Amino acid sequence: MLYPLRFKEILRNYTFGNRWIVDVYAKDGLPENHRIAETWEVCDRGAESSVVINGTLAGKTLHELITDYGVDFLGRDIVARCGTRFPLLIKFLDASNVLGEQAHHSDALAAKQGLSDPGKTEAWYMLHVREGATIRCGNVDGATEAAVHDAIMDGSIRKWMREYTVQPGDAFLLYAGTMHYSDGGVLFYEIMQNSDVYIGLRPPDPTLPEAEREAQVRMAMEGVHLEEGFDCKTVPIALREGENTRTFVFACTYFALERLDLTTPYTLNCDGERFFVLSQIAGTSTVVWGEHRETLRPGHTCLLPANLGMVTLEPGSTPCALLKAYVPDLLNNIIRPLQAAGVADEAILGLGGKTSLNPLGQRLHPGG
Repeated sequence: MLYPLRFKEILRNYTFGNRWIVDVYAKDGLPENHRIAETWEVCDRGAESSVVINGTLAGKTLHELITDYGVDFLGRDIVARCGTRFPLLIKFLDASNVLGEQAHHSDALAAKQGLSDPGKTEAWYMLHVREGATIRCGNVDGATEAAVHDAIMDGSIRKWMREYTVQPGDAFLLYAGTMHYSDGGVLFYEIMQNSDVYIGLRPPDPTLPEAEREAQVRMAMEGVHLEEGFDCKTVPIALREGENTRTFVFACTYFALERLDLTTPYTLNCDGERFFVLSQIAGTSTVVWGEHRETLRPGHTCLLPANLGMVTLEPGSTPCALLKAYVPDLLNNIIRPLQAAGVADEAILGLGGKTSLNPLGQRLHPGG
């Protein structure tokens, strides 16, 4: 029988990371002798599939659960849209150091190039930042294809990326094709399509023949999205629900994120349509489902299978904050609830950033 599930983190030891995740979150059993750049909280990628650490299903992988339970685990809407391939990869990412210049393929470009993964749209939610920390994502106005081509070739691409000074709670929706980079000093929650595609935006090896260097840059340019007025920083919408606050952080076709700030018990309905992934980012809470109780501390993640029905989150301390991730039906999970709460369409549109890639515009103004 399914129940609220916790998984063992999958670790990544990349050079952009350090020990920040271990310093600020209550994670147990992580190695003490090397950096931890990323903790993959929920993942199913071939040989790397998250392993359950609680309850009677402990030792089972996420992949095995999907195979065994299918639609009961993922949800009717998710299986109808995504099949039984787990659609998300969720992680905590420590960019204490430089996170290099890059972009990611769209679904169409990944398919055109014969890649085994789909494209990668991802989003960042800032959790901890060092004073003066900045990120760069998207393009500044005036960034032409020719200018960006030359900047990749000569290593000056950052000048064409929009720079943001960041604070905790800032959110950025990096659609496929969005150039991005960080100087370091940020720790964030990252959600993405279940994909590992990558477009490097650094200069090609100068020892290569000119024609080969040119071909590499042109291939990279094929995946870069440029748009005047582009702004991938989203504008969250906070709603009071009794004594609690529910904040819609961002939303696109592939995923949505909400922040729950709780002072009283909060109920979620796992109605069979989709699974939810909860990540505790401040304080403690207890996930209550029937007789099952699962306590979450900062940095803990819990997956709620689609068929659980009513689940209650009981705050154990103040402040208590969780992130709730899911694959949305944009109309029924985002637009209509916000409209019913009196939120203007223009504000709802802000959850997808200022870009032609924002799918909320078509849902709000079909045929427009």
